[in-house]
Amino acid sequence: MSGFDWQVQGVDLDAMRQELRALEDNIKERAVRAGLVAVVAPVKRTAKQVAPTESGDMAKAVGHLNINKRQRGRLGFRPGEVGLLVGTNRRINGVFQGRKGLWQEHGTERMEANPFLWPAMQQHESGAAGRFYGGLSKYLDRQRTKGAIA
Repeated sequence: MSGFDWQVQGVDLDAMRQELRALEDNIKERAVRAGLVAVVAPVKRTAKQVAPTESGDMAKAVGHLNINKRQRGRLGFRPGEVGLLVGTNRRINGVFQGRKGLWQEHGTERMEANPFLWPAMQQHESGAAGRFYGGLSKYLDRQRTKGAIA
């Protein structure tokens, strides 16, 4: 015998398992988010090109935001689901452009609709799965290169 005794206690093992699960969930969430960003990239590019150009603010405001865990819970997402909000969700010259984007997209009682996000999405809906898996795999490759995952 080697004379070397060691023992793993159940409490430490459970804590280690919980940490590994949390790490796994974190990497999954980030990988899925990277895939979603790859899906919406050409949509955002096209929406910026066809957005109303009166001042140029609408095109500058097109972007995406990550939906955090708290917001996902409020919106009814299941645990582990990831989401992005794509639209005119940026401030330009201190003015939030979301409401203006909504008016352009759907119109008002005094203005006809001038949609630019919906047509951009429709134009790029084919190939979305391929872009998603491409973005996801690029993210995982970067993590492997960094040594974050095996």
